[in-house]
Amino acid sequence: MESVDPKKRLCLVGARGAFLRDALSLDAEVEILAVQTPEEYRALPADLAAQVTALVLDYQDTDRLVELVSALHAVRPLDAVVTVFEEALLPAARLVDALGLPGVPHATVTLLTDKWAMRRHLAEAGVSTVRAELGTSREDLAAFGAAAGYPFIAKPVAGSASLGIFKAESADDLDRVHEGLTGVGLETFLMEEFLEGPEISVDGISFHGRYVPVAICDKILGPDFVEFGHCLPSRISPEVEAEVTALVAEFLDCVGLSEGLSHVEVKLTPAGPRIVEGHNRRGGDRLNTMVQSVYGLGLERSALEWALGLMPELPARPPAKGAASVCFFAAERGVVKEVGGAEEVRAHEQVLELHVNFPVGREVPPLRWSLDRAGYVVVHADTTDEAEALARDLAGRIEFVVEPKDFDTSAEQDEHRALVGEIDQSHRLGYARPKRERRPA
Repeated sequence: MESVDPKKRLCLVGARGAFLRDALSLDAEVEILAVQTPEEYRALPADLAAQVTALVLDYQDTDRLVELVSALHAVRPLDAVVTVFEEALLPAARLVDALGLPGVPHATVTLLTDKWAMRRHLAEAGVSTVRAELGTSREDLAAFGAAAGYPFIAKPVAGSASLGIFKAESADDLDRVHEGLTGVGLETFLMEEFLEGPEISVDGISFHGRYVPVAICDKILGPDFVEFGHCLPSRISPEVEAEVTALVAEFLDCVGLSEGLSHVEVKLTPAGPRIVEGHNRRGGDRLNTMVQSVYGLGLERSALEWALGLMPELPARPPAKGAASVCFFAAERGVVKEVGGAEEVRAHEQVLELHVNFPVGREVPPLRWSLDRAGYVVVHADTTDEAEALARDLAGRIEFVVEPKDFDTSAEQDEHRALVGEIDQSHRLGYARPKRERRPA
């Protein structure tokens, strides 16, 4: 009689430290194929690298990715393909389709990634309709403003991390917005009506089409739409919460996301909740840590367990035990000479995590997107109000002493353009590739 191999074989796309440790600690015998870029492979701790089979390549070359993983799959069949990272969602979905494994199909991930396609799809279905158009010129901005009214938003078609978003307040603002869009190299951009009201996010898990919301977070926005904090459980009323969860479930059904993790951002407008965007992954900005501390459920670990059939179906949202908040902090531009307060904050009994992004000797860049924030502190408390207040207080105790420096603004513009070109996935979806002009050396 042929023996059955008890091992679960898992392909992780964009395998990184904490996510990989979760996979190796599952309550099953797991063999891992870690698909990584050269940069991800070099950053992998040696103890983790020794426990996996690494496939090192640019996995945005999805044809090559499918060719190599399919060849390995033919010899040692995989049970699942998983990622929780935005830039790896489309490549992972290509593998799901090519190998016929459980997961979210490429068509659904494309719909979630392509915000213009998502808006058209929702409008056709009559779900959370938001006025939107595709643009390529200042004339398009003016036409949209005249038709939809002001203010409105212009942003990358398939971007993330609060990068490259511009708000047109009036017709007098169009030159600034157009210069901003062209300055970051966007040949094609999405224009959307501006949704008034506070923003929240909803992380949940779907089991064969049955949606279970897990965590609803209040969101704190800083300059230029950069997120500066999250608090959970949300302080919205039970009536609004019911509206939000019903809308999110309808949205997920509409885009075909019936399995696994979802992270959906929602604006609470005077006319009711409206979808901002959705993703087939867990939320970022330390939400995994916050959800674990309040609900006892790790979103990244849940993604792994779901994919391998190890996760029991949740009957309902787990009960909250306390509250959590993350607060990000900023620093003045310059070269960091000293960071004060970190040890005191880290020693606080309610602190779950503290991270400083710019240690001594590093240059602090201008605040353009999420990774330009200087660091964060995550705390647990009895109530949401207490958690938010504590996180703000502790974040304010981190003091950066910086030495001013004359920055090369042209080099910064090139770097900003390169960031948008890297984060924005619109060219992978058939739109014009962002311009990345090179300046003379």
